[in-house]
Amino acid sequence: MKTQTRSIARITTLLVGAMTIIVSILVPAGYFLVSYQYMMGSLDTQAESSAQAITRLVMANPDMWRYEEVRLMEQLERRTTIDIPEARRIIGLHGQIIAESSAPLTPPVISRRHYIYDAGSPVAQIEITRSLDHLLRETIFVACGALLVGGVGYVVMRRLPLRAIQQTHQSLEESETRYRSLFESMKEGMALHRIIYDTEGKPVSFEVVEINPSCELILDLKRKSVIGMSGNEFFKGALMDYFSEIVHSAETGESLVFELQGQEKRRYFTVSIFSPDKGKFVTLIEDITERKKSDEQIQLLAYYDNLTGLPNRTLFLDRLNHALAGAVRYGGNLALLYLDLDGFKDINDTLGHAQGDLFLTMVSQRFLGCLRRSDTLARLGGDEFIVLISYTGEERNAAHLAQHLLEEIAPSFEISGREVYTTASIGISIYPDDGRDADTLLRCADMAMYAAKGAGRNGYYFYSQEMNRKAHERMELETSLRHALEREEFFLEFQPIINASRNCLVGAEALVRWQDPDLGTVMPDTFIHVAENSGLVIPLGEWVLRKACEKITQWREAGLPPVTISINVSGRQFEQRSFTDAVHDILEETGADARYIQLELTETSLMRNADTTVCALHKLKELDLRIVVDDFGTGYSSLGYLKNFPIDRIKIDRSFVMDIDQSQDDRSIVEAIIAMANKLNLQVVAEGVETTVQRDFLLNLGCQEMQGFLFHRPLSEDKFIALLRDIQLCSASFS
Repeated sequence: MKTQTRSIARITTLLVGAMTIIVSILVPAGYFLVSYQYMMGSLDTQAESSAQAITRLVMANPDMWRYEEVRLMEQLERRTTIDIPEARRIIGLHGQIIAESSAPLTPPVISRRHYIYDAGSPVAQIEITRSLDHLLRETIFVACGALLVGGVGYVVMRRLPLRAIQQTHQSLEESETRYRSLFESMKEGMALHRIIYDTEGKPVSFEVVEINPSCELILDLKRKSVIGMSGNEFFKGALMDYFSEIVHSAETGESLVFELQGQEKRRYFTVSIFSPDKGKFVTLIEDITERKKSDEQIQLLAYYDNLTGLPNRTLFLDRLNHALAGAVRYGGNLALLYLDLDGFKDINDTLGHAQGDLFLTMVSQRFLGCLRRSDTLARLGGDEFIVLISYTGEERNAAHLAQHLLEEIAPSFEISGREVYTTASIGISIYPDDGRDADTLLRCADMAMYAAKGAGRNGYYFYSQEMNRKAHERMELETSLRHALEREEFFLEFQPIINASRNCLVGAEALVRWQDPDLGTVMPDTFIHVAENSGLVIPLGEWVLRKACEKITQWREAGLPPVTISINVSGRQFEQRSFTDAVHDILEETGADARYIQLELTETSLMRNADTTVCALHKLKELDLRIVVDDFGTGYSSLGYLKNFPIDRIKIDRSFVMDIDQSQDDRSIVEAIIAMANKLNLQVVAEGVETTVQRDFLLNLGCQEMQGFLFHRPLSEDKFIALLRDIQLCSASFS
């Protein structure tokens, strides 16, 4: 009996001891393994998800993504578990660290890596690392608890085995409750699924085993109605599109991440798949709708024009570079059409900026109606648009499209009850004839557009090498002009103005010349138009005015007879608000007598803003200056304005004088100008008189004052001074 009791006690001791050892080892080991597996699955899912997000960033900007530190750090800082320290970094293929977000980690650590791809090729890896310190401490805590429970159990179970079993069962329930609490408190939707196999053992579908409350919110369904759902019902069958990949993930243990659109439109989710056990898988569903909207808004701001919704310059250049790459690969052709609206500034000033913006939107819509879906229309800024067309095989006629665009905007636009009309100037460049890169093609199309404007607008021009040569010459000439102003390489010549009937000197016109060290003497026809376009005509005009005033003062002090000097004023110079003040200052500084100074302004510049011109001319007249309308007859003057302008003289343009002995039209025009001037009590000067026939005809019409090669060519200062000493001055000349 004692032996039997001892045997029972020994067996009981062995059984209780074995059970104690099992409890002490398996509980912490189970806790560690389950927690570790969950941690690894979560870590792998996050690494995969982050790799996918960064891959999209790489695909959006394959060349510069490595330097977008802010956006890379934003991706690295985005995580589901904030309370667990992590180290995240993006590592290049050669081991270099591209970006890093790190928190202090206590070893040992675990990490997961996933590749970042660009067009299917890995370009980097993302690595996420977590410390196991927290888990080990929890496991040690659980192990201590298990040992304590095992020790107590060892004592108790020898006497009360049933109570020990109940206690162990209660401990397991507590552990399950802990995991249930974690499962239910997650903000991501989580669902456990069981794979369904057919009679041959092939996977055919799945059913829902369990879901957490967050998943209920995402699906907008109650847990009871979801559990037991088949794959064709869950998430409206969206997961079945990825079922083969899900099965592969469940069999291999590899994670799977993809994006789904929700049951409601404009809702987006990231779905992560991992397998906790064979034949089962878990879906981790994260709502990324707000993030998606933010990304779309960023895309719109970065790549699209806020006003018209068209691609902006950045997106257009990206599409152009892609089109160029395709053209190189497949041998296609490209055409760029650079469009600039004619007279948009007047529309904007007349209707206001708000209506001007509306007008640009309406124009862009008309342009879009002319294009194919494969073509790109972009707004570069202001009233400038550009069109990219590509073609392989069947040629797309760029000239035909340009004409179609011009015809499309020709009809009126109705804005605020008013009819508004516009035209456009279009420059066209062709790949590969005009260039093989984006910058060259854009530059060529831009130059062609300006050529179209120079040709009268409302038309199109193709780029040519001659146009390119002239553009480079203009650039070099502009640079040389700037240096010439700094080095004072300009000088004046003087062309006498003669009273032909009395053969006396009326005055002279000051003409600017450029003495270039390399080119020699450069005439104004070569550089004045470049000075006008670049704005250099303003400082150049001031130099001419100052130099002429200095000469008048010097000649007076030298005892020469006073003579009136005509000085040309450009339209851009005259339009400056400070022009009259500048004239006043120059007169004060040089001490020149304003009565012997005459300003010549072209008819076109005077009529550009007639109301402002009247005020400016009266201010100049208050300084005792004389005003002459130059190149009269070439503009579109209003006689009413001419009557109101304080004008002293008009100059008949040389284009009417040169053929006066051969062209009846020119004779009629000259007769009309002289007759009108007489009616308005204005003196008339004829330019470009080169023959006696021209002189006699003008004299017969009553025009006394002339200048031209028949009398004198432009003279240097020394020769003009000699002329002043020899020739008779007309009495009261330029009175």
